[in-house]
This record gives sequence, C-alpha cells and structure tokens, in this order.
Amino acid sequence: MPSGFQQDSNQLSPDFYRVVVDMTNSSYYPTADANTNGGVTPNSADSFTTANLPTTYIKGKARARGNMRFRNIVNRLTGLADCQIIDIEIGAETNGDAQATSLAFTARYDRDAGIPLTGIYQGATVVGNDVAGNAMDTVAKAIKDAVTRGIIDATTSSARVYNPAGNGDSQESITVASPNATTANIYGTVSVAQIDGTEVITFDNAGTAE
Repeated sequence: MPSGFQQDSNQLSPDFYRVVVDMTNSSYYPTADANTNGGVTPNSADSFTTANLPTTYIKGKARARGNMRFRNIVNRLTGLADCQIIDIEIGAETNGDAQATSLAFTARYDRDAGIPLTGIYQGATVVGNDVAGNAMDTVAKAIKDAVTRGIIDATTSSARVYNPAGNGDSQESITVASPNATTANIYGTVSVAQIDGTEVITFDNAGTAE
C-alpha cells in the first residue's frame, strides 16, 4: 500500500470565469424589428407568466432571436472544452417585451488547460488571433472571443415564436444577424474575468508539496 496520500495530476481542477455582456447601448444592440434585434437572453417567451408574455408578434420574434444568440454562445463555449453555465443574471428583462440590458453568467471549465490559445498548434493548424485581431494569450481572452463569436454568428434556425394574434407559440424559421456591423463594437461589450480556480498539488515522498 502507498505510504501517503497523492493526488492524481489528471484529476479535474475546475476554473470559473465570469462573463458579462453589456447591452445598454441601443446602437450596438438595437430593439427595432430586424434580424439584429433581441439582444442576448436565455429566456424564451414561455419563461414569463401569462400576464408578461410578448404583446406583439414582433416582440415574440425578438425574444426568439435573443434566445438563439444565447444558444450560439453556449455552442461556442462548449466547443472549447467541457463547460457548465451557472449563476445567470439578466438585467432589465421584466417582461416578454423588454430586451435585456445586460447578461452575466459563470462558465465553469474542468479542463480549461486544453483550450487552445494564439500560437498553439491545434491539430495541424496554429491557432490565430481572436475575432477582433487580438492575441488570445489567456483562457479568459479565448472565452471572450467565443462569446463574441456567438453573438455575431449569423444563424437561421427553427425556433418557437410567440404570436399573441395567432394561437400562441408556433415553430418557424428565424434568422439572427450580428447586432452591430462592426465586430469591435460587440467585442467591446463583452468582458471575462477568472473569478476562482483550483490547483492540483502533488507531494514528494517526504510529504512536501511540489
């Protein structure tokens, strides 16, 4: 039997990153009916009570677009490594008509050491800079790039849309485009900071931490 405790260096050592998207600038996150509106939100129409559902078909489409952008972000983040989204906070989204002014959540990665950064080989290709041309020399910067790409991804998908003039929810094709034509503007609304983490400590035969 081994004489002492030893941690496996391959065990999970989670790190947590707080992501904040500031959507207060209506020039960057418009509310007018178009493929650019809706902001970013995990809430769909059925997240609200009957009294707070979208009041128009236009508002119903906007909510579906915001929900699709959040799904795009999740797809981007989970594409980096195994990810869990926790502690979601949404600003000013008091009813189905109200477009969120902020979104904050925590991304937990158990294996973030494997997230490729600028200049590192991923397969046969060297990883380049982020969507705004900046070097991704930290995991937080790689996450910021992924979130930005999720927001600006042009996507057409089948989505549930609430229409109060119809029969409520219906399944239809919805398209989202980048809320703003200038990628740097969207990139500037995203901030990511590592807020916590764990470290794997190994011990030598004398019991001293290495």
